[in-house]
Amino acid sequence: MTGGQDGPPRCRVLWHRGWGVCAALLGTVLLVAAGVGLAVVPASVAEERAFRTALPCTLAAGDDCLRPVTATVSGTEIRDHPKNPRYDLHLTGARAAPRSLPMGGAEPLLRHLRAGDEVVVTRWRDYAPAVTKDGVTQSTDDTPEGRSLFTTAGSLALAALGLFAVHAGRSALTRARAFAAEGVPPRLLLRGVQSAGAALLAVPAGLFGVWTGPLGVIVLWLPAVALLLLATRDLDTPQGS
Repeated sequence: MTGGQDGPPRCRVLWHRGWGVCAALLGTVLLVAAGVGLAVVPASVAEERAFRTALPCTLAAGDDCLRPVTATVSGTEIRDHPKNPRYDLHLTGARAAPRSLPMGGAEPLLRHLRAGDEVVVTRWRDYAPAVTKDGVTQSTDDTPEGRSLFTTAGSLALAALGLFAVHAGRSALTRARAFAAEGVPPRLLLRGVQSAGAALLAVPAGLFGVWTGPLGVIVLWLPAVALLLLATRDLDTPQGS
């Protein structure tokens, strides 16, 4: 089928409408996920605060305390590869003890553990934040610390990508014939690059959140995105949108 005086080939029009629908649906899913992520941030912050103030069960009045659980080491996994390090402790024994724990590093305890060693795992809610043997304690990565920052940064990245996907999908649906005849407008491609950049900027904003908290992540991210848009505005063209 060819175009001629009737316009671009129908198959091209249908192609742009098809990916437009997919992009719009994907963008909607990403925006919903971003909204859900931001909605659970306050609960994550509250959980982090409760964890920081938790006391051993011998000193606490309630049940929300740090409790010791005895477990037996079934093995360790230490991989010191710079690009893909892995430090896991595998346990058996008490039902309350986790089967595997990410330790975050080999020292001061993991490297010296052997199968059959008895250790004490500190439990708090569903987390196991520390392991102890013979008076040596090593913190694990199994804590709520930092989850609110990760969730905030991830939600911002999803929001940036979702907004672009919805915009691109709507543009393809409403201007499918123009896209088929002239190609995707350079301005829309630029919007995609800007959205990807905005998503990447959520990473450093999340890292600085260690000092600022989740709200600070958003406050840092917004001006960073504004600077990105200003820096790339000269690349903008008056063609399409």
